[in-house]
Amino acid sequence: MTLPSLHRLRVFTVIVDAGSVSSGARELGITQSTASTHLRQLEAEVGSLLIERTGRQFKLTEAGEVLLAHAYRMLAIADEALDDLAGISLRPLTGSLTISATTTTSEGAFLPGLLQDFSSTYPDVTIDVHIDNSSTAIRHTLEGKVGLGIIAAEVDDPALTVIPLPSEEQAVVVSGRHPLAGSAAEPRVLRGSIVLLREQGSATRTYQEALVNRWQIPDVRTWTLASTSAIVAAVAEGLGISCLPRIVCRDAFALGRVAELAIDPPPPARPVCFVRRTDHHLTRAEEHFLALVTEKCTRE
Repeated sequence: MTLPSLHRLRVFTVIVDAGSVSSGARELGITQSTASTHLRQLEAEVGSLLIERTGRQFKLTEAGEVLLAHAYRMLAIADEALDDLAGISLRPLTGSLTISATTTTSEGAFLPGLLQDFSSTYPDVTIDVHIDNSSTAIRHTLEGKVGLGIIAAEVDDPALTVIPLPSEEQAVVVSGRHPLAGSAAEPRVLRGSIVLLREQGSATRTYQEALVNRWQIPDVRTWTLASTSAIVAAVAEGLGISCLPRIVCRDAFALGRVAELAIDPPPPARPVCFVRRTDHHLTRAEEHFLALVTEKCTRE
């Protein structure tokens, strides 16, 4: 014997209260044949005849009397549970929202704008943003240390659900005092240049290394700085060139501290995405935040 369906139990009680299958069907807004089918399926589930039918009349069997008493209680509990759940959804959103974000995604306008919109709508939620490189953000998401991660890299892991976001436009930057500032140059002209890279484990570094390999700058050297803002400052001082998200260089561009260099092939835009562990049960705060993400991405 299996537990009966709550829907069929509700059909059963309405039929009994209405006094006939046809009257119960009208009250439920379904056809008489559908009501009869539900009744037969309920009898099959409990393994007993519930109603003895004689012409238009019927009466409950002993099994029907026993089940009816339990059905009322089961349906009352189910209705109470639904009311409680509805009450939760109407309650002000509280708790915390913990996100692991890469440096470049947190310094752009998209994530801060999202957090501002979310905080304005749900002021009682505490926001905690961890700034990590991409590999750390992914690891923390997989380990359950954070519910959501935002990274600028391709992700192909069956354990993660990926939510695409607007991509990051990139720019090759040099010091504003560089003789080629604001112009175009072939890789051979940059012979002996120093290219500034992020640290190992950073998706930005992987992206930068791929570009250096494509450019084939003669006698190129690479230095490592474990901070995007440090790279911008180093480029401004003439320590080398780099490729960074355009958005993180905007202030330095405006002040003339760094300038763009057109080089072939130009750097492609980088994919950006939210990731969450597929088997992670989202908190209410995470559900509402992702709904806001979806809405904003749809608008844009």
